[in-house]
Amino acid sequence: MSELLKKYLDGGNKVLSKETDKDNSFLKTIQHDDKKNPFQRLINDLEKTTHKPSDGTLNQFYKIYQNRLQHFRPKIKEQGMKSFFPKSTYYNKILDIQPTVLSQSIKKDQDISLIDTKAFCWSVGTIYTEMKYKPDILNQVAKDLYGLPERPNNYVYDENKEETEEENREILFEDESGRIVLRFDHKNIKKEILVTGVVVGILGYVDLNNDLQVIDYCFPPKLAPPSIPSNNTTESKALIVSGLELSQDTDIEKLTTLQFYLSGAIVNDCNTNLIILGNSLLSYNNLTMFNEFLSTVIRSKTITLIPSLNDPSDRLVPQRPLNVKLLDRLLQLNTQELLSLQPNPTYWDSFNVYLEAGDSVNDIVKYGDYDNEDDRTSIIKNLIKWQNIAPTAPDTLNTQPFDINEIDDPFMLKEKYPKAVIIGNQPTFINTSHEGVHLIGVPQFSKTSQLLELNLNNFDYRLIQL
Repeated sequence: MSELLKKYLDGGNKVLSKETDKDNSFLKTIQHDDKKNPFQRLINDLEKTTHKPSDGTLNQFYKIYQNRLQHFRPKIKEQGMKSFFPKSTYYNKILDIQPTVLSQSIKKDQDISLIDTKAFCWSVGTIYTEMKYKPDILNQVAKDLYGLPERPNNYVYDENKEETEEENREILFEDESGRIVLRFDHKNIKKEILVTGVVVGILGYVDLNNDLQVIDYCFPPKLAPPSIPSNNTTESKALIVSGLELSQDTDIEKLTTLQFYLSGAIVNDCNTNLIILGNSLLSYNNLTMFNEFLSTVIRSKTITLIPSLNDPSDRLVPQRPLNVKLLDRLLQLNTQELLSLQPNPTYWDSFNVYLEAGDSVNDIVKYGDYDNEDDRTSIIKNLIKWQNIAPTAPDTLNTQPFDINEIDDPFMLKEKYPKAVIIGNQPTFINTSHEGVHLIGVPQFSKTSQLLELNLNNFDYRLIQL
């Protein structure tokens, strides 16, 4: 590390808040929001109670997905009654869907406008995707292996094998009564990203193989528009950096340039608040490097630290904040005034904003060939359309074992839209919107050398290239 940066570390372990002129109102605001943060409340509840096997935790997957289906079904049914063909048949139970002579006579290249609508049926259920390379903890137990399954790069195909997604993926439509296989062979079908956990209304017809050929979709109706408290006068600007990915192979010159910029050694007009949004470390062995980085930056910035599944926190969402004992003493002394340790995801009521380190979106990407900017943008929009910011949890995105009978599902959007959802660790910068919600993808610094300056009140931004 250069001599210029080393001087910031001189002075030993001191409480810096009394020595600096930094405005820490930003940190005080978000720390006060912990009381209204559903993810922090869930973590607090887990830490207060000693969990014993119960009906809620023993059937965690079933209970969570059942709760989501029961919440969304009447809303989607009402929406479907308005949007689907009026003469099509609605089935309360997926198990009751049956083929008819009329439905089995439909040709896959037949124009929909020429088909008798009596051949169509629809229902409301949950998507379940069966994939060849999905992690399987039960298989690990059967093989007498320990620990969570390794997370593959893709759940559908192996890059080293010549195989297609269609060969290794089957999309099912299910409710409490049973399942039916979904097919997308009709020429008029719209492209739609569907992943495990999405509750949707499906319009289609049963073909000769007793599969449901999809014609159209119906999602939950719109929620109340987003808002920001009118009395919000706190400091709202922050720099956001994501995906430092510190390791033995880290580009030290690139990291030093970032430290120079954040510490003010490079002249800039940026504000004094920094948010580090996940994927800071590739290995626990690099904690020393991370501590040096934080100890330098904290002398000129307040720091909000949010982990991801690659960081030294639990690998269950919502993730607990990083343990303060992992940090150097200088940082521990300043955790109240200049450093805030937050869960992943997190919600800040003062700004009506969700922040997520990118694990939810990155997990959905593995459900198909979706790793391009357009598909990632569609996925982030779909989180709002689905009204669920982590639909694949708990199936492929592991969750804390909470009892849905006692704790509300923190991933569901129920009453109103947030003002923004900020997603970390994306390959490129994403800035879009859906239903009035600002949707922002923060690029990985290790790949792009970019960080984002963002006003959390009006979402004006500046993408900074170092």
